[in-house]
Parts: sequence; structure tokens; C-alpha cells
Amino acid sequence: MRIDFFVINLDRSPERLADIRADMAAAGIDVIRIPGVDGKAIPEAERGLLDTPRFLRRHGKRPAAGEYGCYLSHLRAIEAIAAGPAEAGVVFEDDVRPRPEMTAVLADLASRDDWDLVRFAHHRRPSRRRLRALVEGRAMSAAYHGPTGSAAAYIVRRSAASKLAEALKPMSLPFDVALERGWDTEVRTFDIWDDLVTFSPRSKTSQIEVGGRYGARKLKPWRRLPTLLFRTGELVRRIAYALAAERSR
Repeated sequence: MRIDFFVINLDRSPERLADIRADMAAAGIDVIRIPGVDGKAIPEAERGLLDTPRFLRRHGKRPAAGEYGCYLSHLRAIEAIAAGPAEAGVVFEDDVRPRPEMTAVLADLASRDDWDLVRFAHHRRPSRRRLRALVEGRAMSAAYHGPTGSAAAYIVRRSAASKLAEALKPMSLPFDVALERGWDTEVRTFDIWDDLVTFSPRSKTSQIEVGGRYGARKLKPWRRLPTLLFRTGELVRRIAYALAAERSR
């Protein structure tokens, strides 16, 4: 399977691009740059992809400009995979570094057609159902709990990329939360643990994600009741999805 590698990078961050290009080159990978979208440069009235009422109900917080830019940036990357010649594409944010075993694990993953989207960077490590053993002590798994956090590194099959991009519209959750909802997108979505990348020191100053004061964006407690109901339903659907996933022999 041919795999192309993409990196999302803002125009104002050439140093980040230089860093990740060097790290990936050392691993034998040539990355294709996807220009990141600066959400702060888009007035609220022009954020046409955002379904604000649904976002508030589902997430319980007001959307940040950086979240909108992050969402658009990742959609650009997924659409590039759909339009490209490779059978799959890996998307990186520009603050990750590959572990030495990354390419071998991805090659093993690609040897079977039992996935469409696999994430391999996370902020949380939940209980999970092991679906397939991979080289280097890794496994493709389905999480019982979440969200697991982060969209910093994932692989998408070209055959599923268009379907995924359309399923992610409109924006009603932060991108990393929306991406792992395979039960909603109907794209076979799983994870690899342990992660195949690490986060560079620059990740502490993320430029495309959240932005704005976190506490100031939270809705009043009574306004978050729909969010509680949504998350309860998501937990049930996530567990059912993990249990229904086919385990490879």
C-alpha cells in the first residue's frame, strides 16, 4: 500500500515546518504540507461550516476561533487524501515527532483491510478492546471510553476519505472529538496504542487548536444538561461500537 504523509502547518510557523520535515526525513518520510487555517482570521459571521447551536448542545462550551481553524485544516488534509494517488494518507499536526518504529507499525497495519481510519496519538489511555496485534508490541484497538483526545496523528484510507469528510460536516464538536466517532461517521475507526509519535516541546504552544480562555467558554451549569445527555448517549454508543468491532485472527 502506498501511503502519503501530510503535515498541517500555519503560514506563520515556518520553524515548526522545518522541525517536522527534519524529523520525518530522518525516518525516511517526505511530508506534504497542508496550509493550516487561522481561525482567528475568520469573522464569526463567516464561519459557515459551524453549527453553533448544535455545538453548544453537544460540547457545552462556546467554540473558539482556533477550534474552527483546526477543523477546517484537518478537512483540507482529508480531502487531499481523497483526491490523491496514494491508497492511504497520514495526517500530522506540526508538533509531533515520529517514534523509530512508526513506519514498521503502519506497514503492518496496512497489510489488512480491516480499518478505514486509525489514530495513533492520544492524550488519554482508556480501557479498550484489542482487535489485532501489530509489530513492535502495538495493537489496533477500540476504546470503551472517551474521548481519548488529540488528532495529532492518524491514517485514513483514500477509499473512505470522501465519506469521512462529508460525515464531519457541519462542525458540531471539536475536531479531535468528532474524528473518533466511527459509530456516527460509519467509517471503521480504531486506535493504536502505544502511540507512534511523541509531542515536541512546541506542542505546549499549539497554534491551530483551542485558543481563548477555557473557563470563559463554558456554559452555565443548567445550560450544559443537554451536553450531559449527549455524552451519556455517546458512552453507550462507544461501548457498543467497540464490542461490535471484528477481531482479526
